[in-house]
Amino acid sequence: MSSPGSSAAYDVDICWTTNGVPHITADDWGSLGFGQGYACARDRGLGIADHVLKVRSERSAFFGAGPDNRHLHSDLGYRVLDIGRRAAVAIEGRSEEIRALVAGYAAGYNRWLEELDRTTLPDWCGDGSWIRPIDELDLSAVYVDLALLGSGRNLVEYLGAADAPGVGDHPLPPPMPPAGTDLAGSTDHGSNGWAFGGDATVNGRGMVMANPHFPWHGEGKLWECHLRIPGELDVYGAALVGCPGVQIGFNDSVAWTHTFSRGHRFCVYKLAIAPGAPTRYVHGGAEHDMVATEVEVEVLGADGERTAHRATRWRTHHGPVLNLPLLGWTSDMAFSYRDANIDNDWFLEQSLAQCQARSVPELAESYERIGGLPWVNTLAADRDGRCWYIDSSATPALSASAQERYDHAVDTDPLVALLAGLRVALLDGSDPDDDWVDHRGAPAGGLVPFDQLPQMHRRDHVFNANDPYWLPHPTEQLPRHSPMHGLYHRPLGARTRANALALAGHGVIRPADPDGRFTPDEVERLLAASESLVATELRAPVVQRLRRAATDSALDTATAQVVLDVAAVWDQWDGCFTLDAPGAPLWREFLAGFDEGALTAAGPLWSEPWSAHEPTTTPRRLAPAPDGADPVVVAVLAACEALAAARLEPSSTLRQCQWAWRGSVRAALPGGGEVEGVMNISMPVGSLSRADLAPDDPPSGPVPGRTERTGLTEEGYRITYGASFVMVVSFDDTGPVGRGLLVYGQSDDPARPEHADQVDAFGRGALRPLLFRDEDIEADVSLRRVRMRGPAR
Repeated sequence: MSSPGSSAAYDVDICWTTNGVPHITADDWGSLGFGQGYACARDRGLGIADHVLKVRSERSAFFGAGPDNRHLHSDLGYRVLDIGRRAAVAIEGRSEEIRALVAGYAAGYNRWLEELDRTTLPDWCGDGSWIRPIDELDLSAVYVDLALLGSGRNLVEYLGAADAPGVGDHPLPPPMPPAGTDLAGSTDHGSNGWAFGGDATVNGRGMVMANPHFPWHGEGKLWECHLRIPGELDVYGAALVGCPGVQIGFNDSVAWTHTFSRGHRFCVYKLAIAPGAPTRYVHGGAEHDMVATEVEVEVLGADGERTAHRATRWRTHHGPVLNLPLLGWTSDMAFSYRDANIDNDWFLEQSLAQCQARSVPELAESYERIGGLPWVNTLAADRDGRCWYIDSSATPALSASAQERYDHAVDTDPLVALLAGLRVALLDGSDPDDDWVDHRGAPAGGLVPFDQLPQMHRRDHVFNANDPYWLPHPTEQLPRHSPMHGLYHRPLGARTRANALALAGHGVIRPADPDGRFTPDEVERLLAASESLVATELRAPVVQRLRRAATDSALDTATAQVVLDVAAVWDQWDGCFTLDAPGAPLWREFLAGFDEGALTAAGPLWSEPWSAHEPTTTPRRLAPAPDGADPVVVAVLAACEALAAARLEPSSTLRQCQWAWRGSVRAALPGGGEVEGVMNISMPVGSLSRADLAPDDPPSGPVPGRTERTGLTEEGYRITYGASFVMVVSFDDTGPVGRGLLVYGQSDDPARPEHADQVDAFGRGALRPLLFRDEDIEADVSLRRVRMRGPAR
């Protein structure tokens, strides 16, 4: 057993293999952290520095108040959350192993900083004076923030701008959320995760497919690595940038992946304000004073001088007060919020326990014992053929009556429904029965305990594609749980239905095994096929409808010819969003001609609506043509006009119009979106809201009415979100066998080959071996080894 920490110098061996993947080996936890911190900073160090600056509440000190005061709002908001104090508390509660890892990680980052050539910094870094050495406390603050990725991290600007009405001389205007995002930070977080048990694989062992859809820019990016301490740890996978360990990956006995949970990580409370007293609120029939908190940050002025900005912010027994966009804080109404992850000190402990688990039961035991995952579902399988699904995210615990009221209010209260659509649970802040309930065995007060979490153990397969917990298997449902885990028996997205049907053997790639058992190669090809479920179900009847409509005397000759041309394109299309399939972009724009409700209900598109009794096979059948204008024809003609605005034809392919910048490389990408029912997500819309300083790529000219919906611009679809770390891992008699890649590459530096060297392989559906065994690492043609020593600890 190695010592968690000592006064000796850090000592680590790093081998880089194809695509710049580091294999990091050390004899102790501090040295392992040192190697991982150095290797990650070498690839994504500026992102780590930016994240530290943000949680230090120092962006305004170096970059001024920012556009629309966004830096100032953010800095004040993080002061309101008291990130620094929470980070210090978290450090004290961690194991020696985790503390050594984090301290080593900081030392590794600082080693990279010593080597940094500041003359090559990108323009957005300014003079780079803000890029400074970090320590264990800085990284701990980053981890507090990452735990809040599905909650408070997206609310900091509303916290920072929460001036009480009539109190203070210089109120800040409420910020508006970034375009295309909701108050939980995204329109549609997306991921696909499959875990196969031995009954569903040809060799009778477990298998996992990981396809997390994470942003291609900013925070939340993943980084690939292999970490080893002989006799204690041997794990391969993807880590959140700045985090030690591996968050998605495998060891020699277990593989696991995560998908973003559709449940709630926080609750917003609507407060009744006492008459004439904006900082008093009513709870349980009595008036209560809000508690004032003084916060202060430095702001760089136009004259180059820094001045102190002081503000008073307020909190209730629920938590801090928000200045929500459009709703604000008035003389009779305000909003406060409570966060399930605000004191999540166990995130890293849980991550390390995952990395060391020897079986699915052992992994489950660690979830019950630690309960540290903040905002994800887990899909896991082991070499003995067990598989498991759980949404173990930190979740508010409500009384049964509060659950029932909220479930009812979503359908009857317009404001509750509006915020639910933005992935926010709105509760009555004046009713004590809406307060969170404490449970024995929960990781913290007010949270759901392990034995009440939605989960399913099986030996065939489980899956999740970001819809709520209740359908983790194509044919077996979980019973109703709290609506804080997600709404029960509400319409599923087309991508979830596509996942379920693919696992049931009804995808474009079907198992050759007569019993429907999968091989790793079939899983790999199924994901790469980019089949559109909606096209599979509707393409043929739409083609027939268009050909009939072309003979309608109501259409002029030119319009009829356009309709016939579209029918001809789709008649030859296979319904997949691969690079060279004519008609895929046109199908995306065609579906954008229908409102969101029409995508699941009976109406202009579907004849039969979605049903909870047949959740994976409804909605179905094309709706019959109505008298008068045919909505199918109308949507087709509008789609053609939209593509024409981007100088595209009905027969255009994704290779011609769907792309991502990787440095100077404009890389074509396959894949589609949620609406089309494509599992392989590649989209210009739907990412996490950005909270980093790096600028977006130059915008393209918008296509009115389309850019917001499908991301179409005059230059096509510029991908900013989708497949990130793709992994298929199975087990044989000798251990794990993995294939995968990190689509957007290991490095953020456009000048390095590792910035763009994997995106083309993803376009071809060509995963590479994930090198786990010594002999495979040593045989790699790109092998480069460095032994590093660091300072004494």
